[in-house]
Amino acid sequence: MRWLRRILIALTIVFATLATAAVLFALLLPSDGTKHILELRGQFGGARVLVAQRDGQSTIRCVALRNDRGETLTTAWIRRPLALRPDYRIVITYAGADTGEAILQLIPAKDDLVVVAVQYPWTPPHTLIGRVRALYDIRQAAYRTVAGGMLAVDDLARDERLDTRRIVLLGASLGSIFATIHGAIDTRVPQVVLVHGGADLSATLDAEGRSVPAWLRPALVRLARIPIDTFDPAHYVARIAPRRLLVIAARDDQRFPPEAVLAFFNRAGQPKELRWTNTGHVGVRHRRVVDAVLAVLNGYLETR
Repeated sequence: MRWLRRILIALTIVFATLATAAVLFALLLPSDGTKHILELRGQFGGARVLVAQRDGQSTIRCVALRNDRGETLTTAWIRRPLALRPDYRIVITYAGADTGEAILQLIPAKDDLVVVAVQYPWTPPHTLIGRVRALYDIRQAAYRTVAGGMLAVDDLARDERLDTRRIVLLGASLGSIFATIHGAIDTRVPQVVLVHGGADLSATLDAEGRSVPAWLRPALVRLARIPIDTFDPAHYVARIAPRRLLVIAARDDQRFPPEAVLAFFNRAGQPKELRWTNTGHVGVRHRRVVDAVLAVLNGYLETR
């Protein structure tokens, strides 16, 4: 049985090495990304137009947002009415991955509404080197998303000459993570709305891993948290106050369970409000759910 003993010893050494490496990795990563996001943002360096369209009601542009070092952090789609009413609002959105211009189709065009859809600047790798460095690239893309969203606010103020006090920062699904962080850091944003999101990362990862055996899930959640704990919205949500926070939760949400949303909501300061839709999780293909969310959101905005 010596061979079995040797195998067990080797496995113990491997697992101990991995656990030590994971702990050291966790200690090297910042628990708060604010400093790096602000450094990455720098000063506004301009918005280069990539796509320009126009219909009978609006102009639509896709712009590359750059800092003062000439670095392009991310892109954003901007839809602005041709004749903008004086009592306009601006909705800056963070949605799920690969939403692109589709998010503009979900929010009806109105003459009192400017919509900005900030994009997540990462695509799944197709090369071996890309897969090896994927974790690093995902983290950097998350930093660039929030820093780029702040540059979008700069663009609205400087180039579009719009009033940033009219901004509603809206994060849907996983985009709620970016919206929470942006709202916490950028005091120019007066209102933050989280749609079918808003939970700490442990709860989110646990919900995503329900296909994993229950006995294994806690260990995997702790391991998965290590590289992404910097972006846990629970670290940031309290800093949105005293600006307004609205959380729109879904009673049948499998990705952001209601009990996790409640725990997250309790971390936030006042003023805050929690409203519910009697639906499942929102998505660009779920028009009925989108309509339910828009009804709640419009009802909220009408009172503000």
